[in-house]
Amino acid sequence: MSDKLIMTFKVYADPAEISNMECAFGAVTFIPFKATVRSDLFTGETLPGACDVQVENPAKCRHLCAKYMFKGEDSAGNKCMLFVENNGFVSSGANEGGCLKAFPSFMTDSPVLGEYLSQQRFRSEVEGTPDGIDIRIYDVVN
Repeated sequence: MSDKLIMTFKVYADPAEISNMECAFGAVTFIPFKATVRSDLFTGETLPGACDVQVENPAKCRHLCAKYMFKGEDSAGNKCMLFVENNGFVSSGANEGGCLKAFPSFMTDSPVLGEYLSQQRFRSEVEGTPDGIDIRIYDVVN
């Protein structure tokens, strides 16, 4: 059984809004962004405050943690919110194939999606595109 693609987030970041600090002890980057999602499960847009925070240690191991919330509709047409936290690690040279793998977790007030999305059964692939970033969410248990 292969992983099932359930959603793709289209992410757009303005390079002028990125904050970065580097020092002898590592680096920190804040990347504010906007995103949209259109899928069979959920359709929506991010609310203000979405941010990817990347912290790199002196060994060049980088922890990525993006937290954001969508406002939209579930598959039954109910208005709802979807909170996403996506965590990943990458070390120098480990991002083979141009795709970063991470582990998302979800919380939603959708009566249709709440139980399903609250489970720890998902993985994500983060990939740059010509017009932004795609985050593909897969169900690994399906």
